[in-house]
Order: sequence, then structure tokens, then C-alpha cells
Amino acid sequence: MFIAHQFTAHEDHSANFAAIRTELVDAEGTPFTRLLKDLAPDFPRVWRDIALGYGGLVWSCASAVWLARLGPLGMIGAVLFGAGGIGFWIAYIQLFIHEGAHANLAKNRKTSDLLCDLCIGWMIGSSVRKYRRVHFEHHRAFGTTGDAENTYFRPLDGAFIVKALTGWRVAEVLLARARLTAPKAKVQSAAKPEGMVRDKLVLLGGVAAHCAILAVLFLTGGTAAALAWALGVGVVFPFFGALRQLLEHRSPEARGPVDYREVDHGAYTRLFGNGPFARLFGAAGFNRHLLHHWEPSVSYTCFDQLEDVFERVGMGPAMDARRTTYGAAFRALYNRR
Repeated sequence: MFIAHQFTAHEDHSANFAAIRTELVDAEGTPFTRLLKDLAPDFPRVWRDIALGYGGLVWSCASAVWLARLGPLGMIGAVLFGAGGIGFWIAYIQLFIHEGAHANLAKNRKTSDLLCDLCIGWMIGSSVRKYRRVHFEHHRAFGTTGDAENTYFRPLDGAFIVKALTGWRVAEVLLARARLTAPKAKVQSAAKPEGMVRDKLVLLGGVAAHCAILAVLFLTGGTAAALAWALGVGVVFPFFGALRQLLEHRSPEARGPVDYREVDHGAYTRLFGNGPFARLFGAAGFNRHLLHHWEPSVSYTCFDQLEDVFERVGMGPAMDARRTTYGAAFRALYNRR
């Protein structure tokens, strides 16, 4: 007889699954931990998914260049359509830094880190080492005032959208992360000077890459194409990133007037659909992020099997209580007081 943990709609165990992990068994008495032993990352699939993002990004840039050559209306289309596509596909690609943080891009951790920095980290000028520090702190402090990934602290309203589109929200997140991780960063930096060099190389390489892309777009599509890249990187990408995280973790019980930098928000994680939009907007498994918070070591490429395992050990009700869509979550959270 398997253990079906008592579950309430106010608790999804996304911050404390370890407390019940060893209790779970399936109907045959097989421990949950044994059911995970064959869930190995599918590296070819990971790189196919990343390649899809780069394909979309190249297509968006090429479309911006083509539109920019069609006259005044085409230039407007180049900026709007180009920025939207570029920002969307950069947001998509950047989600794979999360897979890199858990060393799931290659069999060897060092190789995984190198590939992550070369193929993903350069876009935001951050090495996977730096991101890993922030992300692991998110797992440790999830739902508390100490969470460094805290976009969900803010209500989804007009002010949030304006801040996300103007870069204000990005500045708030970076300042909060610096404040929360500074003491540990000093210790780790002192212990690993080679990591600091890698961090600087990724940052400088990213700046150089962005400048080169801007130059190519300007030479082939003029100001409109270059502006599409600048707006895509600086406006659309941060907006999609902020919105996605808020929809994942903002509790329906959260209230706008409450400052969750001072009061614990509580852990809350949703499961979104597995359709085309959800798989793109919530790439790298973010559309089923609750599964990751329960079992961070398992690659998103195994989520179909992992979800079956959770069903077998009695976690089906917990998953069902958190199932929704991005649209439904947006409507439920927007302007909620």
C-alpha cells in the first residue's frame, strides 16, 4: 500500500518536499527514490531544443532586416515584430541556463558549464557559476524574504507591467540579488579566483557579441533592425522573464499591499499545460516547474516519466491542485487586491 501524503490546497510541498520524500512508495512498495534511478538526461533533446531557440532568433533578426527594407511602414514593423520575436526567443534560450545550473547539458559537469557559458550565459553576461549561486539560494529560501529570485513578491498589475517593460524591475531584481547574496559571494570569490576570471570573460564576451550583432543588423537593416535587437534584449526579454516567474510562483492568497520583502510570501508553484505555447514560453521544463521544485536533480527531458512516478506514489492530488494555464493564471492574478 503506497503512502498518500495528506495534501491541502494551501500546500504543494514545493519548498519542503524533502521532508516527505523518503516516505513515498508505490502500490508495490517500491520506494520513490528507487523509481528515479533510470531518469537520465536526454542530452540530444536538450540541444535540439536550444537549437530551436537559436533558429527562432535568427529568423526574427532576418525578418527585421527584411521588413526594414520595405519603407517607413516596414521599418515600424521591423522594430515591433523584430523586438517581439527577438525578446521572446532570447527569453526561451535563457531558460536553459537553469538546466545548465543543474549540470544537465553534458555528462561532465565542467563540459556542461563551459557549453552553458558559451551558448547561453553570454546573452546576459552571466556565467552559469554566478547563476547557480542565485538559483540554489532560491531553492533554499523559496517563499521566504531571503529568496533571491523574488519577482513573485510583486503583484501583477499595471505598475508591474510598466516596470518590467522599462527595465525598472530588472534593476530591482539585480539590487535584491546583490543584497541577498553578497556575503556568500565574497567567500566563494576568495576561494575560487578562476571562477572570477570566467565570470569576467563571459561578461566581456557577451558585451562584444551584442555589439557585433548590433553592427551586423545596422549594416544590413539599418537603424530599425538594430533597434529591434536593442528593444528585444532590453525590454521584451526582461518583461517575458519577469511575467513568467510571477505566474509560476505568485500565490492566489498574496495581497498587493503586503511587502513580501518583509513578510514571507510562502512557497507556491504551478503546473501549466504541455501545449505548444506552454512549451515555448515555459521552455526547459518551466511549464511544469512544480516537478523541478520537488526533484531538482531530474532533467526536464524526463518530466513525462517523472510525472508518472509522482502519480504512482500518491502525489497526483497535489499536482492536480496546481494545474492551470498561463492565461488562466494571468487572469486570476491580475489586479488581485
